Amino acid sequence: MTTCLPAGSGKLHYRVRDFKGQGCRKASWVSSVTFSGSIHKELSWSAGASKFLQIQRCNFSQCPINENSKSLRTVTVSSLRDDSTKFFDFAVIGSGVAGLRYALEVAKHGSVAVITKAEPHESNTNYAQGGVSAVLCPSDSVESHVQDTIVAGAYLCDEETVRVVCTEGPERIRELIAMGASFDHGEDGNLHLAREGGHSHHRIVHAADMTGREIERALLEAVLKDPNIFMFEHHLAIDLLTCQDGSDTVCLGVDTLNTETQEVIRFISKVTLLASGGAGQIYPTTTNPPVATGDGIAMAHRAQAVISNMEFVQFHPTALADEGLPAKPTKARENAFLITEAVRGDGGILYNLDMERFMPLYDERAELAPRDVVARGIDDQLKKRNEKYVLLDISHKPREKILSHFPNIAAECLKYGLDITRRPIPVVPAAHYMCGGVRAGLQGETNVRGLYVAGEVACTGLHGANRLASNSLLEALVFARRAVQPSIDHMKSSSLDSSASNWWSRPVVPVSLESNVINKILTMTGEIRKEVQSIMWKYVGIVRSTTRLEAAEQKICDLEAKWEEYLFQLGWEPSMVGLEACEMRNFFCCAKLVVSSALARHESRGLHYTIDFPHLEEILVLPEQLKAVNVAADGGSRSCGFPAIYNFGDSNSDTGAISAAISEVPPPNGESFFGHPSGRFSDGRLIIDFIAEKLQLPYLSPYLDSLGTNFRHGANFATGGSSIRPGGYSPFHLGIQLSQFIRFKSHSIALYKQLSSNRRLPRPEDFSKALYTFDIGQNDLAYGIQHGTVEEVRASIPAILSQLSQAISQLYKEGSRFFWVHNTGPHGCLPYSVIYDQSKPVNLDQSGCVKPLNEVAQEFNRQLKDSVSRLRSELPLAVFTYVDVYSAKYALISNAKSQGFVDPFDFCCGSYYGYHIDCGKKAIVNGTVYGNPCKNPSRHISWDGIHYSQAANLLIAERILNGSFSNPPVSVTEACRLSKNA
Repeated sequence: MTTCLPAGSGKLHYRVRDFKGQGCRKASWVSSVTFSGSIHKELSWSAGASKFLQIQRCNFSQCPINENSKSLRTVTVSSLRDDSTKFFDFAVIGSGVAGLRYALEVAKHGSVAVITKAEPHESNTNYAQGGVSAVLCPSDSVESHVQDTIVAGAYLCDEETVRVVCTEGPERIRELIAMGASFDHGEDGNLHLAREGGHSHHRIVHAADMTGREIERALLEAVLKDPNIFMFEHHLAIDLLTCQDGSDTVCLGVDTLNTETQEVIRFISKVTLLASGGAGQIYPTTTNPPVATGDGIAMAHRAQAVISNMEFVQFHPTALADEGLPAKPTKARENAFLITEAVRGDGGILYNLDMERFMPLYDERAELAPRDVVARGIDDQLKKRNEKYVLLDISHKPREKILSHFPNIAAECLKYGLDITRRPIPVVPAAHYMCGGVRAGLQGETNVRGLYVAGEVACTGLHGANRLASNSLLEALVFARRAVQPSIDHMKSSSLDSSASNWWSRPVVPVSLESNVINKILTMTGEIRKEVQSIMWKYVGIVRSTTRLEAAEQKICDLEAKWEEYLFQLGWEPSMVGLEACEMRNFFCCAKLVVSSALARHESRGLHYTIDFPHLEEILVLPEQLKAVNVAADGGSRSCGFPAIYNFGDSNSDTGAISAAISEVPPPNGESFFGHPSGRFSDGRLIIDFIAEKLQLPYLSPYLDSLGTNFRHGANFATGGSSIRPGGYSPFHLGIQLSQFIRFKSHSIALYKQLSSNRRLPRPEDFSKALYTFDIGQNDLAYGIQHGTVEEVRASIPAILSQLSQAISQLYKEGSRFFWVHNTGPHGCLPYSVIYDQSKPVNLDQSGCVKPLNEVAQEFNRQLKDSVSRLRSELPLAVFTYVDVYSAKYALISNAKSQGFVDPFDFCCGSYYGYHIDCGKKAIVNGTVYGNPCKNPSRHISWDGIHYSQAANLLIAERILNGSFSNPPVSVTEACRLSKNA
């Protein structure tokens, strides 16, 4: 069965603010809505990953939509009984170059809905002045274009993606020309190729300084002629509609708001392309049109799609500075007027207000340096000189050449009394392009099945830390085309129930609110929007610092809480949607993604420059977010190269002392940096040892390390009897382990800096690149069952997992990024449980395990998996692997003899006599004798009735380390990979 739910839902949820100065990190959420007897705890409406709507069941084997595209077109448009739902083979969200180019191709195979927020031409494409970069000159080469792109991207680009785009680009240009796009030609009849900053050759195809407008015109004309494409103007995309099919999230369409009729229109589709553009409007000064409010990125984030590299916001160095014009505009612009890169490429020179040329002071390439360098140079001049703009002068060029190359710019400036053929242009940096976005593979695929992305909303790996000029339109064309064939394949293999429109509850417009209330909400929302923009410009701009980023984080969280509370006070309901409210929700989401991503990057690279970390970090094989853009979406074979591993757990992964066979060494010899280890409850190695071995790291024994070995490759904080919550078998619990780790990290970094190359301590940067493993939870269940009922334990699970989530969030705040989370094993299969539960045969399953105890363990694991899923959404830079140890252990126990083991409920004991098991005596359950001391522990699954033998641990490790029991299904050596199956 497949669970269907709204992707994050377009719903606002009640929030209780924390008035103790803890900010939004400590806020508690109290809106719990009961459906079918279950309670779903909600996140903030604008925080993402909400599951407000009723979970329903989907069956993909039921009646499919008509596969015939011609009849489908008739059914979906002309003969729908419910005009608020429309069925299409393909839904395209966005009408820029990516969406239109894709629509024209897939329309050959089915019906297409193009959903656009305003008029079709209102997109970032239409405002693109400079052109499209492509290798079209014999003296140029693909290799040169590749190198220029990688250099501009600060070596964070995915080289395979770069080569694909640079190689396929020329053909995409020829296709545009064949469709009727008219580009400038030189006197020799060939295309006129311009040169822009960062490019080593003339390779920019352009239509004067209105290239985007010309491409949009040609594509729109073709789209409007296509009988299989239907354009839906003024339809705001609210949220994606998704189903959970096993471990896969599947996209089945999108809810929209017709902003002219105020109707909610649902689009059900087999394939969805997200091509909704960027989020430049989260800044007050931007070249982006008003529609660029980050809707697509926020929707995808709520749908649990992977979001990458949001810290890399490109500020275009040269937007028209209205304050420097002879006659200022009479009203504020909705977006800044762009002065194309091509002006500098054509010889334009930057001066400060004293007419001093300054760019040679910052880079030997001067005005032709990449955009991030030029923007920082201008920013530095403005701050040092306390001025509001600089000057860009092209007037030394022939008048006729200026007017022919830049007619649009010349005309715009002339409106305000500025003749650019005689005087310099006042310019200032403005937010321009998001290099980050929804993580895409080489065919535009995402980790959400049926959802593809192209254009600025996508993070393909092309741009790295900084986009090379005129590569954006090229990327959109290439990936729109590459997404076509997999989309067609997915469409042909998909079928939808005709009742699909009823699988999700619908958002509603606030018709119940009076007009004066709506006006108050609109006024408040407009004010909050301006405040967010101001915070982003002031604290998250061209030059950043940790203090300012943290201030921005808190201020944005406070504003979000203030806004939501105000709406609810005026009667806003969770199911209500409106244009301004939905945009505001997306504003908050994207702003927080940018801030959290910027805080996580402890270096200056490309567009992200911070005064606290002014230098580049060393790039390893796949370290943390530095190579986030290089994480393959196709599950390739590159390993992560974790430099260290840190483990948190109980006795199942406690490598504290020597071994159970020798028993625990008394203090002080048994003590270590971490306190008093409780002994090792096995005859040999544990699963954590095999994980370390697989990662080619030394075993993590605090006891042995305390004798003089080192912590260079990590440490184990697991302790016997430990639980997630305080209490249980021992005073040790996850909170103590976490505090030990934080102290250890702090001391290690301090000592490492003092001793410089101390080989016994982790390098400071290794903490963020390490793998963090969790093998804990069994004692929470065991202690609860010992002191209460199974139902009481079941009721306590949410509180237990809440503490686990808080611990992981704390590690994330510390800079940890890769988490390998084990669920708990089959508790009812432990010999100890079988012996002392004394269950009747009716309470035992076919393998002899106690069913009630296993059922509560399975409930714990189900909720744990949900917790991991929420953490993926809440901690966007983290990579989580959920490891189904329960299934691996149960498979071993239920097939013990075929694996070479004796009865799985017999055990060895060794020298450990805990938990009232006397290994010298026989225990009889339902006529079976258990607990005989043994001479060959390698034939026994259990060592002491509670823990596993080395032989069993080895077999379990072999099964989980290759990803067979993991979500996403990646091996431990690939646990840094943002898989499309997550």
